[in-house]
Amino acid sequence: MNTPAPNDRSLFAPLVAIAAVGLGYAIQVSNGNLHPQSVTWLTVAVVTSTLALVLPTLRREDATRQAERLAVLVLGAGLIWQFAQLCTTSPAMYLRPGREGFQPFLMGIAAAAVLAGAGLGSDSWLGRWRLPLLVGVHLALGYWILRASPRPHIDVFAWHVEALQALGRGVNPYAITMPDIYGHDLFYEPGLLANGRVQVGFTYPPLSLLIAGIGYVLGGDYRWANLVAMGLAAVLMGQCQPGRLPAVAAAVFLFTPRTFFVLEQGWTEAHIAFLMALTVWSACRAPRVLPVALGLLFASKHYLILAAPLVVLLHPGPSPWRATVRTVLKAVAVAAVITLPFAVLDPVAFYQDMITFQLRQPFRVESLSYLAWWNQHMGVRPPPLLGFVAVLPVIGLALWRAPRTPAGFALAVGLLIMIFFAFSKQAFCNYYYFIVAALCCALAAWNAPVRSLATRTPAPATPPTAT
Repeated sequence: MNTPAPNDRSLFAPLVAIAAVGLGYAIQVSNGNLHPQSVTWLTVAVVTSTLALVLPTLRREDATRQAERLAVLVLGAGLIWQFAQLCTTSPAMYLRPGREGFQPFLMGIAAAAVLAGAGLGSDSWLGRWRLPLLVGVHLALGYWILRASPRPHIDVFAWHVEALQALGRGVNPYAITMPDIYGHDLFYEPGLLANGRVQVGFTYPPLSLLIAGIGYVLGGDYRWANLVAMGLAAVLMGQCQPGRLPAVAAAVFLFTPRTFFVLEQGWTEAHIAFLMALTVWSACRAPRVLPVALGLLFASKHYLILAAPLVVLLHPGPSPWRATVRTVLKAVAVAAVITLPFAVLDPVAFYQDMITFQLRQPFRVESLSYLAWWNQHMGVRPPPLLGFVAVLPVIGLALWRAPRTPAGFALAVGLLIMIFFAFSKQAFCNYYYFIVAALCCALAAWNAPVRSLATRTPAPATPPTAT
């Protein structure tokens, strides 16, 4: 099996740009629920991501320049559409704006559109200050969202508050029960409800609890940590490589239309997006920090351990697997240091919350997945663990064809998780939001393959001069 070249490819950027914008549209259509248009755009994202992973670079001398222009064009068109959606549809679900209505939010979106559009040209207006200003506008808009929706009606928010309050009292949040805010068991395994409580503890990893705790203690609302994580993710994306593409990719991530919906609902994927950006930035700029960043990423969500084999894409040297094993072992050690102190308090309860609860979750017919689509059209529910099988060819394809670069790693992780949820029994907006972040990280880390083209086109030999 041939080892992929340790450089990125010219077709990579425009194809990933289509995937990032397309997946953002898929979750915008119906808030990340099943819808014919959502399934279509999910398929577009799957196909373009796969093509970006496997297609070779073009040999034309101007291929790189044209590819970057096309990627910026796609992202620019995507930004126009994204800001139009943010202006014409509700940015979240449970908003109660004050007397001024949506005017402050729309003014912020207008300012963000100007700043984002200014970065599309070759000579960016405001230079290095443009992205920090854009992040500042996003923070202000997020503040407006949190004020307008202080207590969203979703179990994720209620369970975080319950767990953080328990932790503040010195009680193990993985050994308590959670409030039933819905009054029915459609979203849980039958038998889990008793006396108005869900018989399960906190169902997210300890790292998510600790990050949320920072926002809860400092701001009185754990979602402040999510908002800051979104902004930090964009800043890190913008610093992965020189040029305009990273900052444009960061803008697309910041203002994907469901970004404020994800913030309002309190989903933890905002943390994971930040840690993904930190991992890719470390691979590009600070390799010594990579094992720590990778360990934090693994510790942030259960399913990310599936991406462990893809770490080899970050090691293009002569002994990639040896270096990969060292990096993964260090990352696992970091994840263990964070996770084990909570796990040892009550191993049985921790396992039931983190693993058993997830495996026994019911099939959700409204999921944005091919399994839910098949059930809707054929009346048959495919095996719920099909997602674990579907990722195996993705891992093999990535190890065979993906460029061994930070961009290749980010794309491979994004495609892996996309396939995992596209063939799972549950798949919603927050899951795909992280994938949009991974795709934008891939764009931000894309390194134009100028050198590779030069090495493939050797200069003609100079004939010897007569003496």
